[in-house]
Amino acid sequence: MKKTPIILLGVVFIAIIFTLVSTMSSGNYATFQDAAMAPEQNFTIIGQLNKSKEIEYNPEVNANRTTFWMKDKDGKEQKVIYHDSKPRDIEKSEEITLEGKMVNGEFHAVHLLMKCPSKYTPEEVTNKRLNNTY
Repeated sequence: MKKTPIILLGVVFIAIIFTLVSTMSSGNYATFQDAAMAPEQNFTIIGQLNKSKEIEYNPEVNANRTTFWMKDKDGKEQKVIYHDSKPRDIEKSEEITLEGKMVNGEFHAVHLLMKCPSKYTPEEVTNKRLNNTY
């Protein structure tokens, strides 16, 4: 047998394995309702901080526990327990992405990513682009 078909077969096999591994390791974007229906599974949830409710963080008691309320993309509000210190400027965030799972009716997050507001207004960005003054 020639080397070319064996090499091509190997490349196809590696591509299939790579595709399977990458899809299995990627998180599931979901809502709090989805996470409640499958509590054993990790989910990635995108939403907004409910700024009308208090953020609880007491480093003297537990420096690796921050509790807050968040609304997902469907508008469902959920209590979130983040297993790390309080993120700086979380109150200013426009959007929060959480990774974790539902435990006893509370979403336990192990990773948190915040999208903070731009320091520029849309008009300033347009003017800077027009004038090439970044």
